[in-house]
Amino acid sequence: MADPMADLPPTGLPPLPKIDGDFDLMLDVYTHNSLRFSNTPMNNDYGDTQRLGELGSKVLDLTVTYHLYSIRPFLSAEEIQQRRVHITSDTNIDDWLKSYGLKTKLRLAPGDIHLLDNLEEMRKFFHIYIGALYIRNGLSTIQTWISRLIDPDVDIKLPNPLPQTEHQGQPQPPQMQSFGQQAYGQQAYNGQQVYGQQAYGQQAGYHPPAPIQGGFGSYSSPSSQMGSPYTAPLPPGSPPPLPGSPPTVPMPSAALSLVTLALVNQTAAQRGLQVTYPADQVGPPHQPTWTVRCCMNGQEYGRGVGKSQKIAKEEAARQAWASMGWGPS
Repeated sequence: MADPMADLPPTGLPPLPKIDGDFDLMLDVYTHNSLRFSNTPMNNDYGDTQRLGELGSKVLDLTVTYHLYSIRPFLSAEEIQQRRVHITSDTNIDDWLKSYGLKTKLRLAPGDIHLLDNLEEMRKFFHIYIGALYIRNGLSTIQTWISRLIDPDVDIKLPNPLPQTEHQGQPQPPQMQSFGQQAYGQQAYNGQQVYGQQAYGQQAGYHPPAPIQGGFGSYSSPSSQMGSPYTAPLPPGSPPPLPGSPPTVPMPSAALSLVTLALVNQTAAQRGLQVTYPADQVGPPHQPTWTVRCCMNGQEYGRGVGKSQKIAKEEAARQAWASMGWGPS
C-alpha cells in the first residue's frame, strides 16, 4: 500500500494562516537580510528575524512530530524520525513556498535575486514565517495548518491539558482562601515577586492554623491567624505577615503583563473559541491612535488603545484574558 505522505500534493493546499494583525512584523518577515544594515537594533518585541527563524525551526519540527505521533496505528520512533525528515525536506518546503506565492513577496537586494532558488535560504524564510505565526497566532493554528499540509484528510488537534467543564470559557469569581493558600496573591520575598500558591508565610516556615469549622470553607479569621505562633523566625529584613484573609482582587497587574497574545490565542483555541481582533484607527497617519477589540465568538471581552495596532491588540488580549477568568487557580 502506498504511503499517503510519500508525495505531498502541490495543489489543493489548506489556507495559509496569516500573521495576525501586525504590519511591522509582516514587513520584517518579508525582508531578506540582504536589505538590512549590519547595526540595525533589535525589535523590542521579538528581536530579529534570525531569532524568529530559530524558533520557527523548532516549532515546525514539533508540529510535524506531533502529527506523526498522533497517527494510528502507532509509528515507531524510528519511523517518526524518517518521515519527519522527508516531510520537512528542502524540496517540500520550497514547493510550499511556491504554491502559496510567498517567494514572490520576499524582498531582496537586486544582486541577490538568485537566493530565491537557494533551498537553504528558502528554508530559513519558511522558518521565519512559522516563528512569526507562533508568537502572534499560537501553536494550535500552526498545528492545524501543518497537519493538513501533511494529510488534508486528517484533523490533528493539540491535547487540551485543561479539564473540560460546563462552565469553561466563562469568567469565574476569585475564591476566598486561607493565608497559606493564596491563588492570586502577590508577595515580596527577599526582593522578588512570588506568584502562585506559595504564600509568604509558607516560604518562611509558617504553618497556617486550622480553619474555622463553619460556613466559610477554608477561611480563617484574622484574629486566629494573628495569634498563631511561627514555627521558625522570619528571615532578616522580611516584611510583617500578611492579613489572614487576602482581598478578592483581580490578577495582579504584574502577572497580567506576562500574558502574551500567543497565550491568549492558544488558550482560546483549546477551549473551542474563535478569536478576532477588530481594529479602528483615528488621527493623522504620522501619529495614529489605534483601538482594538478582542472578541471571543463575536462577543467583546477586551479593548486596547495604543499608538500602534500591535500595542492596542496586546492590551485588548490581556483584558480579555482577565475578563475570561483565565488566571492561575
